[in-house]
Amino acid sequence: MSQENVEVVRRLYEAMLSQDLEAAAALTHPEAEWISDHRVGDAPVRGRENVIRFFTDRAEMFDDLRIEIERVSETGERVLVFLRLTGTGRASGAAFEIRIAHLWTLRGGVVVRGEGYGDRGEALEAAGLEHPED
Repeated sequence: MSQENVEVVRRLYEAMLSQDLEAAAALTHPEAEWISDHRVGDAPVRGRENVIRFFTDRAEMFDDLRIEIERVSETGERVLVFLRLTGTGRASGAAFEIRIAHLWTLRGGVVVRGEGYGDRGEALEAAGLEHPED
């Protein structure tokens, strides 16, 4: 089942990048939630449409946004993804490159929860895969 979960998450990124909102919705539970990195300060986002809108709104803030999946790890119903994002800010024109992590929880072949991490060590710890001090 876990390899299937990895494929669901990969398809979700593909759907979001191609702005195929129907495909993204099919991979997301109606009551899904997104929890942003605690340093960002965003409140939790609940509901499939709101979670998808959260990501599409963020993507619209950038020109030439590229997302590279650097690492995927799975543990049962959870999939941890290390991402490298590059592009330019739409308003500022400034180039950026960030490396972040997303931890997805899946049930029944769909995403039920996502968590964002600016610190990959925190993401590893949250996933129970290894501790930053290891």
